Amino acid sequence: MKVAAAGAALLLLIVLAFLAAATSILTGSGTPGGVACAITPDATTSSRAGGLVAASPAATGVAASTLTLDGEQQTHAALIVQVAMERGLPARAAVIAIATALQESKLRNLTYGHLDSLGLFQQRPSQGWGTREQILDPRYATGTFYDHLVKVKRWERLPLTQAAQAVQLSGYPTAYAQWEALAQRVVDALAGTCVTVIPGEQVAAVIAYAHAQLGKPYVWGAEGPNAFDCSGLTMRAYQAAGISIPRVAADQWRWGPPIPRGQEQPGDLAFFRMEADGPGHVGLVIGGGQMIHAPNKLTVVQTGTYQRRDLISFTRPAAHAPTGRTDPR
Repeated sequence: MKVAAAGAALLLLIVLAFLAAATSILTGSGTPGGVACAITPDATTSSRAGGLVAASPAATGVAASTLTLDGEQQTHAALIVQVAMERGLPARAAVIAIATALQESKLRNLTYGHLDSLGLFQQRPSQGWGTREQILDPRYATGTFYDHLVKVKRWERLPLTQAAQAVQLSGYPTAYAQWEALAQRVVDALAGTCVTVIPGEQVAAVIAYAHAQLGKPYVWGAEGPNAFDCSGLTMRAYQAAGISIPRVAADQWRWGPPIPRGQEQPGDLAFFRMEADGPGHVGLVIGGGQMIHAPNKLTVVQTGTYQRRDLISFTRPAAHAPTGRTDPR
């Protein structure tokens, strides 16, 4: 009993520390370790001290009505990140879980739902998720969500909508996408993984960040700071300029807008190797027919030509607009 009480007290302290960091970051009053973050003071606002926190829709690309987190929601977000850390899961797992909980319950531990759905993730006792009492325990519900997520093949590289849907079997699978930018920013705040903001124009900041990563190893699913995969590198590079883009290459491709071949410019993204869900590789154009990219596990972040036979197309995230492409899913 004493051990259990000590563990509960430790978790409470950790959650409170996470909440303090998140509130500081999301209200623009500070960042982990004093580092300037992609979540910048002019990109966030606070409705009142210690109260609701809202991110600028211009900074996230999500409708303003979806961007408010109060104390209860921050507490649940902190727990979701904490459980992921305890299990040694990458930050991507927490992003998927928080986006899912935002869609299912708005990050609230609901005692009701469709049919017998309950809790943060609207899990159902009748579908084997646990008893009512278990599902209404946020830690249990979060752990069960992760139990199912890690069994999904290649979950780390799936578009968020597909990863969440594989767990939830929702009637509205595409609805999870609207929460990805906010979930990513919340996880950055809580886990202390914000990247340095480089002064200057946006494209210069994007390229400068990517250039600083040259020579770092490729690790599948990695998002820095010590290793990257291809889309983790491009996501972080754009975050360095204060621009949130989706996590995986296929979603970054759909993010757009598309740029015709021959009109690409430094800062654009180049996509390669079409797969069932979309491109399987992405690089950052730096000019002169060259890009910075993280090719595969046998290499490191490096420069290389994008004039390849498997080149699909280019996009320009800095000028984000609907692509008009049909989602291949």
